[in-house]
Amino acid sequence: MERLEQYDVAIAGGGTAGCAAAIGAVQAGAKTVLIERNSYLGGEATHSGVGAFCGFTTCGKHPVRVVEGAGSLVLEALKELGAPAQNRLSASGNWNISFEPEYLKCALDALLDRLHVEVLLHAQLAGADVEENQICRIRCMDDEGVFTVQAKTFVDASGDANLARLAGARVKWGGLDGHVQAASLPFRLSGVDITKDMSPAAVGRAVELARADGMKHLVRESGFLLTREGSDVVCALIPSVMPTGLSARELTRMEKELRKQAVSYAAAMKRYMPGMEHSELVMTGPSIGFRETRKLVGRTMLTGEDVLSGRKRPDGIARGGWKPEIHKDISQMATYLEVKEGNWFDIPLGALQSETFENLYGAGRMIWADDTAFAAVRVMGTCFATGHAAGVAAALQAKDRAAAELRAKEHVAAAFQTADSMAAPLQAKTAEADFAGAVRRELLKQGALI
Repeated sequence: MERLEQYDVAIAGGGTAGCAAAIGAVQAGAKTVLIERNSYLGGEATHSGVGAFCGFTTCGKHPVRVVEGAGSLVLEALKELGAPAQNRLSASGNWNISFEPEYLKCALDALLDRLHVEVLLHAQLAGADVEENQICRIRCMDDEGVFTVQAKTFVDASGDANLARLAGARVKWGGLDGHVQAASLPFRLSGVDITKDMSPAAVGRAVELARADGMKHLVRESGFLLTREGSDVVCALIPSVMPTGLSARELTRMEKELRKQAVSYAAAMKRYMPGMEHSELVMTGPSIGFRETRKLVGRTMLTGEDVLSGRKRPDGIARGGWKPEIHKDISQMATYLEVKEGNWFDIPLGALQSETFENLYGAGRMIWADDTAFAAVRVMGTCFATGHAAGVAAALQAKDRAAAELRAKEHVAAAFQTADSMAAPLQAKTAEADFAGAVRRELLKQGALI
């Protein structure tokens, strides 16, 4: 018997961007489903164990808050569980929001239940059906077989543009040179005395001594240790590998390599780093953490100049405040591009809109941006912001299908009409500006734009 689910908005991927998209869509009045292949929500924050949100504020010692909305609701949900997040000044000189991943899983469950978002865990994307320039339905798999999800609009928050790729939308692997940023496998150590020096310099000294002693699989020179006040557990962001694809064979290679590295780094720090003498390896991942894979080719590219200059724009639907953080060498720490302290930039709606399909939006680390801009927007705080915006845009479009069809016609006219080459582009730009304005107003209403 065929299983068919019908919604206004369907979202693929339950990480920070996907959860935020679901929150934005349902608060805008759309019947919303969130599809996630893992057994819990949170994405890299829970499934890769990255226990800190970057990008809620601008960089530097005097941060300016730039992300509210869904991100703030998640922080409040953590607090309600008795596991409040902590603002921590990292070794890079920037403020992070540290949290406990296991509590985050429960906080996201509770928050989305309260908002009446339908969540389907253990559901894997299998295909997509397209009619003209619209995605009309997607096919998913669970342990009972295949089921179909029909929706008016779709948000790809998979991190890897999986929905876009299955549907045939234009996507791009990595940056302009076709290469991606390094991936990692965070691991956790217990029994750590965090009153001792936990800086990258201290980690680097331990690695250097371990290498001299003949220890293997210590690829990266150093890395960050994320600490929480009152806890003897630290999250280590050190193992590193360069992805070349997402096939089962390539993923298996990377997972095995990164686990070898994690065990070696844990042993090296226990032997050579003060404060780690009684440490124990308690968890790896569980899954590899990607910084960059595929991107959705959008209508407007966010550029490095936009980020570095702090460009403000009328079609901005989210704000970014993180400075570009680039991981292109698996043996070395990240390179940061400096920006003026307190500076933030707007992210345009067009960076979230698929160039190929009228009813497909991207969110999170797969939005359309050049290499420098991408290095600033990929962090989870900004993913909350772009996800919330994508969900609102998808909901508004789903609620007014006639207006959506009109925008589609105007978009085609702008590209192909020759009878009135001056008027058509102007009409299309006017329609796009009007829609961006509607999205901004709804985001302001929801408290997602400051």
